[in-house]
This record gives sequence, structure tokens and C-alpha cells, in this order.
Amino acid sequence: MKSNFIILPAILAAILLGGNCKPKETITITGSETMHVMLQMIGLEYARKHSGIQVAVHGGGSIEGIEKLFQSKTDIAAASRPLTESELKELDSKGKFESLAVAYDGIAIVVHPSNPVKKIDLETASKVFSGEIVDWSKLGGKPGKISVVIRNDKSGTAAYFETHVLQQKDLGSKNYESRKNLDYSKEAKVVADNDTMAAAIESDPNSIGFMGMGSALYENKGRVRALEYSRSGKESYVTPSIENVYNRKYELSRGLYLFYLSDHGQKIDDFVTFVTSEDGQKIILKSGYLRGSLPTVEVEAQK
Repeated sequence: MKSNFIILPAILAAILLGGNCKPKETITITGSETMHVMLQMIGLEYARKHSGIQVAVHGGGSIEGIEKLFQSKTDIAAASRPLTESELKELDSKGKFESLAVAYDGIAIVVHPSNPVKKIDLETASKVFSGEIVDWSKLGGKPGKISVVIRNDKSGTAAYFETHVLQQKDLGSKNYESRKNLDYSKEAKVVADNDTMAAAIESDPNSIGFMGMGSALYENKGRVRALEYSRSGKESYVTPSIENVYNRKYELSRGLYLFYLSDHGQKIDDFVTFVTSEDGQKIILKSGYLRGSLPTVEVEAQK
């Protein structure tokens, strides 16, 4: 009986202390696989500075994030492309929303590290990913069937690459009109995220794919190698890098966006303010992306 009087105060104290602990508020971000690691790093730092907040980052692709925002199942959608006209109308119907370019990133065309091919131009890339060119010897490599790896249709990177490279929009309206209905090779292997893309290329020396520059140069360094890229083949071939995206020498690049409804509360506004602050932008730069708070940067070259 005596021991009960020793244990019960301890239990009572634990209950009282537990009763004073407030559950943390959660900010949910869903979408772009390209932005996933970058947003996780930002979320961890934000939670460290704000003890009452936790940030949950989910992938699935840009379309997944936008759809979850439509359904009010996420606070913020992350996307590696702008909203389409139909998506803009859908969000307009939900109320006032914000669209913010928080970073800029190049798209890297990637191969196995042992592949002797070092560079590729837009027209050649288009023919490779459509299945018109099927052997590495046509690119100056060793003879062997090219294994094309692409992202699924929820990927903003895949949508951008399809329009600007596969369908040759970056070569002008005439090229685009003749190829705008072109699809990826029917033999292409479809993967859900950048990690699976890197694993597929790492395991097959004859494979080729694409991913965000930050993912290729930082998150998957050593697993894949980025090719030098030229829009026309007559211009210099340029290595994807933060510097070359910033000075517009690397022309295959785009903005990375956050979309959110304006009435989602102060916690969302405070988080977005942190993302665009000097501390947030330093994390973006550390992640391998070009900071979004530079107003003079235009990373998608004018036609």
C-alpha cells in the first residue's frame, strides 16, 4: 500500500504536464517531386524556429498537389510549372489564391555515368524520347539500344519537357505545330519520382531520362550524369548549373511554384514569408536551385 502513495503523485504530475502540452499545428504541402527535398529542408528549419508548427511534405507530382488543393486536402500545392487555364479557373472558383515562384531550376537530360555521350541538342533529344532515334551510335556513342525513362503524367517536369523538348516548342511555332501531338516513345519506362528515375538509369548503362537540375546534380550525384545541352546544335553546348541558369546560358529551365488559397490563415502566410526570406532563400540555394527572390532573373529564354 505504501508504494501506491509514491507512484500516484508521479502519475498525477505526468497527467497534469501532459494536459498543458498543446498539439502542434501542421502545414501540409503536396506536389512536385523536384521540389520535395528542398521543401523538406525548408520545413525542418521553419519547424525548428517555430516550436508550435510542423511541416508535412508529400510528393506525388505537380498535378497531385494541384488536385489536392482543389479538394482542400493540402494547404499548399508545389508545382514545377505554372497553372494551366483550366486550373486557374478551378482555383478561381474556390476563392482568392496566391501563385508564387519561389525558385528556378533547370531540367537536366541525364544518362548513366559511364555513358561516353557528353552532349545533346533539342532536336536530337526530341527524336530520342519519341523513339525516332533508337541507338546510341546515332549520338556518337557505343552501339546499343537506347532505353528511355520518363516521369508519369502527374509530373510537372514531364509536362514541361514534353511541350518544350519532345514537341519542340522551344524551336518555334512552326516546329511545335508539326509535332504538338507527338507523344513519348511507347517503349519508354514510366516512373513516379526522381529517385526511381535515378535507380532505373543507374541500373542500365543504355538508359536516358530527365529530372530537375538540382535533383541531378545534388540529390542523385554519382547515380546519373547530366548532359551538356544546346537548343539548336549550332550554339555552344552548356552544362546545367545554377550559374548558367542565372545568366541564361542554359536554356532548358523553368520556375518552381507554390499555390495556396489566401484565406487559409496566418500560419500559411507566415510560412510563405519565411520561404521568400533571406533564410529561406539560402536553403533553396543550398538545395541546388536558383533563388526566386531575384527580380532580374528570367530563366525561360524569350522566343
